[in-house]
Amino acid sequence: MESKVDRLFLRLSCFECGKVRANLDFNSVTDDAFRGKEGQEFRVFSGLSVDAANELLEKFGVSGELPLLITHDGAVISKAKNVILHLRRNGMVVE
Repeated sequence: MESKVDRLFLRLSCFECGKVRANLDFNSVTDDAFRGKEGQEFRVFSGLSVDAANELLEKFGVSGELPLLITHDGAVISKAKNVILHLRRNGMVVE
């Protein structure tokens, strides 16, 4: 059985990504044993340049503006406020 994973994509020089990064609970980001509300793993991918971030997104079969979150059930969430809301609901941000 494939594990459930939420994947968050960020870019270094991105103001909206910075908003998300500022809210992240780095314990959940770095702890491989962490599980969200629905038992999903949490992984964060970050590109240092626009081209690197776009190539990373392509590897996962998506495109769009960052920040971008692909949930474990295949939903794609964009816009910093929506990403932060999802992360908050799943215990992935600092409260």
